[in-house]
Amino acid sequence: MKRTLLDELGFSSRDEALSFLKKLWRGEQIPCPICGAALEPLHKKAKKSACDWQCKSCDRTYKTIHLLDELNAQR
Repeated sequence: MKRTLLDELGFSSRDEALSFLKKLWRGEQIPCPICGAALEPLHKKAKKSACDWQCKSCDRTYKTIHLLDELNAQR
């Protein structure tokens, strides 16, 4: 699996990227920004962990803490 970087997601603004991260943290079902397939929790055995997500269709992982760090580094 390849870790996804913020630049690859193509968000037009900081608010759009933050909205994406907040939806993941709340556990909402949202599509993969790259291919449109459903995202799943990466660690299914972890109890209610909403930090890491995966897309099995395009073999990408979304590590929300790393994405947030990238977003804050752009300020």
